[in-house]
Amino acid sequence: MARRGPGVARFLGVWTAVWLAVFLVVGLLWLGDLSLQWPVLLVPVLWALVALRPRRGTRDAAGDRPSDRRRDRPRGWEVLPAGRTDTVERPAVRDPGDGTRAP
Repeated sequence: MARRGPGVARFLGVWTAVWLAVFLVVGLLWLGDLSLQWPVLLVPVLWALVALRPRRGTRDAAGDRPSDRRRDRPRGWEVLPAGRTDTVERPAVRDPGDGTRAP
């Protein structure tokens, strides 16, 4: 699945925050006491603020995406010499072949 663009991600975050606010208000009016439980309505507000924050995928003043500039740089695992692995292979531990079991 392809990554969403920053505009689509922002829209979906605000859409979710609005629906969360609607369900919380309906639930508070139906089951709760709005005068006591109003702080729960800060959750969708914070959700919307997080959704509206600037994304990493936005373009800078030069028109380049920040990820485009980093794409040329080698990553740490790409500069390892050939034939070397980061895992250690060990033989499997087996029961003794004489049929006795350890207690």
